Amino acid sequence: MKQRNPFFLRLPVLGAALTLLTIAVSVYHAFRMVWVFYDPNISFLGGSMGLFLILLGVLALCLLLLGLRVYRKRPLPKVCTVLGGIVFVFAVLFALAIGAILYISGYETNLVMLLYLKNDLPLILLFCAAVVMLLVLPNLRRGAKPALAAVLAVLLALGAFATVFPLTPFRLVSDPVVMDTGEDYAVVFATSDKGTGFVEYNFDGTDYTVYAETNGRRIGDRLIHSVRVPYLHLKNNRYTVGSTRVIEEFSYGSRLGKTVRSAPYTLTVKESAAQTYLVVSDWHSYLKEAKQAIFHLGDYDAVILLGDPAAGMDFEAQAVRYLVQFGGDLTGGEIPVIYVRGNHETRGAFASKLPEYLGFDRLYYTVDRGPYSFLVLDSGEDKNDDHIEYGGMDDYRVNRAEMVDWLQTVEVKNDKLIVLTHAWQVSEPEPELSRKAWDSFANLGARFVVSGHMHVCRFLDGSTDQEKEYLEAYPDIVTYVDGGHRGETYIASKLTLTPNGAHFEAVDQTGKTVLDETLPW
Repeated sequence: MKQRNPFFLRLPVLGAALTLLTIAVSVYHAFRMVWVFYDPNISFLGGSMGLFLILLGVLALCLLLLGLRVYRKRPLPKVCTVLGGIVFVFAVLFALAIGAILYISGYETNLVMLLYLKNDLPLILLFCAAVVMLLVLPNLRRGAKPALAAVLAVLLALGAFATVFPLTPFRLVSDPVVMDTGEDYAVVFATSDKGTGFVEYNFDGTDYTVYAETNGRRIGDRLIHSVRVPYLHLKNNRYTVGSTRVIEEFSYGSRLGKTVRSAPYTLTVKESAAQTYLVVSDWHSYLKEAKQAIFHLGDYDAVILLGDPAAGMDFEAQAVRYLVQFGGDLTGGEIPVIYVRGNHETRGAFASKLPEYLGFDRLYYTVDRGPYSFLVLDSGEDKNDDHIEYGGMDDYRVNRAEMVDWLQTVEVKNDKLIVLTHAWQVSEPEPELSRKAWDSFANLGARFVVSGHMHVCRFLDGSTDQEKEYLEAYPDIVTYVDGGHRGETYIASKLTLTPNGAHFEAVDQTGKTVLDETLPW
């Protein structure tokens, strides 16, 4: 009678361990954006990277044992049984740990993890194909081997074909977001693949096609397209957006694909004495809840986005979904947007590209809309640049200092001035810069500061020592903090400006009124 292999060396057990370890390695690597939070509490082998190396080592050991089981004809030494037990225990423990991390991390972080996992997918699939070829193929029955080889060959051929000829359709994936940059309009929209971007319109009897370009070269390496158009050309005018797919760019020639165009849009810019602004902040990937709250606020003439659309800007895809598509859904491409950067747009590999992709030369500027002026500021991050979260990539202290210097030179067109900033302090880590910025607000005659960041909906009321300090120093300035996401609640606001004052209204996603107050100029 043939002797059975020990439990931990049976092929189904080793195969299950390999599957668990492959998933654990893939998910753990995809969670690398949060490793920094664990490193201070893990003192061996470089913290979280050490754990990752251990996990890779166990995976390699599992592969070795599987290889020995498949190709070695003689019984394996007893030490292999011990090693098989260690591999199985580690596989189960790591799988449970990954499950716990997924549960603890929550919705927003897990969305980012999936993007990293998608980025790693080609390597993961290549690893799985290699395992199948080396370990599964030799154990298949004679008739099944050609079938598996044929499937793998077809998949390989499709992969090779896709590197030359795109398999996915090319289309517009958002309505435009018309950003008011303080100098002109940036028409921002997104496509399903890389391409050029252009805006077409007629002004004063002349047809225009304006491309997203840099120094004479059309930009064709991105999903987000931003086309700058003069105020006068686009205000209360019809326009369309379009893109031509860029498959490859060469020094001599290029390989272009399909051109897509939108239906016409009409940008309506209201500059009358009464204007209504939707105010949205800190939606942090909670698009459904944010839209539910916004629905209960009714109509509006323009949108103020106060920042923090997602956990960070690790990928362009995050900016597409949580900024461009969301902004397009709110405006339909037909009303203007004033954009304020939040601290979470300053994080991740894509953060440094975001301003350019949205059409901004810098993220502090002024906007004039009829009898009202807006002073838009960039408060950057909320901690010192050397904080461990930022990985040595931040220099916002310098940016804020330059912005506060710029404030000394600002001249506003209208006496009714509203300051827009993500963090109401403007420079959270540097109190001296904050006071200098607020001195400028007072000198410019600002009446209201509209902010987000705190995930609560209220006016500053002196409930903290810092608030008391500012309320006493600047008694003529009222600071409103928009709600945003907080647990299972989302609060959005509507700001209505009239010659007599400003009406602040806020509701949550159920339609419940959270705040309703009118204040004079």
